[in-house]
Amino acid sequence: MESREKVLEALSEGKKLTSTVTGLQYKYIDGKLHSRNGEKNHWNQSELSFDNPPSWLNLRD
Repeated sequence: MESREKVLEALSEGKKLTSTVTGLQYKYIDGKLHSRNGEKNHWNQSELSFDNPPSWLNLRD
């Protein structure tokens, strides 16, 4: 995605975003960022902060 703001907007709209590098999926659950391996059903709270461009440039919905 092109900006941190677009990522946060998409997540707040309930979208799942996928990293094109790691394949991890991200979404908000109860207002907190969670991630999972695309093949698993269990979501884990994520420490990703979107503080630098590589953390959001590779995310796609």
